[in-house]
Amino acid sequence: MVRFKQEKPGEDFVVVAHELQHNHELVIQQEIHHLKSERKITEQKGQLIQTMVESGIKPMHAYNFLCHEAGSEEVVGHTKRDHLNYITQYRTRLVEGKDMQSVLDLLQQRADDDPAFFYRLKFGEHNNIVSYFWRDSMMLEDFKAYGDVMIFDTTYRTNKYGLICAPFVGINCHWKTTMFACAFITNEKEESFEWLLETFKRAMCQQEPKTIFTDQDKAMGNAIEKVFPNTRHRLCLWHIEKNFVSHFGSLKTNEDFKNMFKNCLMGCQNESGFEELWAKMMELYGHEKKNGSSKYMIRDTSGAPH
Repeated sequence: MVRFKQEKPGEDFVVVAHELQHNHELVIQQEIHHLKSERKITEQKGQLIQTMVESGIKPMHAYNFLCHEAGSEEVVGHTKRDHLNYITQYRTRLVEGKDMQSVLDLLQQRADDDPAFFYRLKFGEHNNIVSYFWRDSMMLEDFKAYGDVMIFDTTYRTNKYGLICAPFVGINCHWKTTMFACAFITNEKEESFEWLLETFKRAMCQQEPKTIFTDQDKAMGNAIEKVFPNTRHRLCLWHIEKNFVSHFGSLKTNEDFKNMFKNCLMGCQNESGFEELWAKMMELYGHEKKNGSSKYMIRDTSGAPH
């Protein structure tokens, strides 16, 4: 311990007391397992973690199992962060090794069997594959027949490699979902979406959808505007329903307003009916109240027409 003191503002500090001997433990017993020198994933433990990962056990469930077997989190030998980092490194090795080669072999085999099969790879800065895209001949024919309206959405890192699945889907004449193409990407940046949409456009012989439905991802919207400038971009109703409450402010507890808003979304049979109902809703809730006590505002945050 050392203590300094300043007699007057502006003067130098002077040492008034010091203690050279430690009078307490450097680390309390309950925190020793956080020290780097005390943390290690042994080869045997690593093999057990890999086995659980390959069996589909979630990372935190695997960590809790190890803690239970060891007796407590303090004696398991590594922290949660060490555990998650180890799994990430292991999955990266899988992608860079045999699993990625298996994917490439399968894509090439499909191309050999189907002359119209189309696939493309995107490489990163270190010459590693960061995204890949494919569609077969049947997907192409389906898009030519039913591709006027397309849905483009991403499922966020639901697979064990942490990749983002990006399917292109539509509806056929039997009201069944049909897939036009599929891809896996590593991030949802605008440049990634641009590459993906450009590749899709090339795979579909430069044919563009007339309407595309997506969620409210800004990067995705910017990429669509660049690659498909003539395509109508609309937001998915499911995503609107999930998010609109956060924009209602004090109106989110007003059941009459919420019912009227839902009728605007799903209850109108034609454009004129929607415009009439929307105008009525704006008259009731969209302007400043006459008494000035509060303001109810409805904003279109999508940037698209109603």
